[in-house]
Amino acid sequence: MKSELWMVVIYSSVMFFCACSNMDELKVKQIDAQSETSVSNDLAVPTDASSVLLKYQNKDGWTIQYPKSWDKITDNTLQESATEKYISFRTYPIPDEGVETWLDNKIEKSLSFEEADNKLIEDITTETKGDFVIYRYVLQSSYVEPTNTSNLKNIFYVGNGHIYEFHGQTPPLAKEEFETIVDSFAMKIEVNE
Repeated sequence: MKSELWMVVIYSSVMFFCACSNMDELKVKQIDAQSETSVSNDLAVPTDASSVLLKYQNKDGWTIQYPKSWDKITDNTLQESATEKYISFRTYPIPDEGVETWLDNKIEKSLSFEEADNKLIEDITTETKGDFVIYRYVLQSSYVEPTNTSNLKNIFYVGNGHIYEFHGQTPPLAKEEFETIVDSFAMKIEVNE
């Protein structure tokens, strides 16, 4: 339990220091999940009995839908305080070395951390969704004791000259819940007249 609290404290501190944009730019609106047509899959997030979801709109123009029970929203994190479930996200320009090299370096850096025993348990997979290439991989992380293990899930949407990164930890977040929320990713298309 101490190690889980320690990880939450470190994560919260990092997220606080990484916040780069103004909270006024954050847009959250309530939507009815059954009437939403811009999402390519039926969003069935395991949560309370309500079918109402919220839509998070990032300042970079993308949106995702999440359960209304998730009550802590920042510029780069959605979290359910009661369960400590979270999804963090960041946007990067595509680096000169390319996405694959950037991802390989990111994974190597995670595997070299001395604070935890990290292992790559699901290799990078790719798929295409519209104009985006989606990269996924999973790290297993053991901190202090081998029995204190969690999976660090990572999904990257690549398109529009950017990498849109989504990260979640299971447990407490279920794999299906993480993937369903992130799979609701949609890019707001602006039309210039």
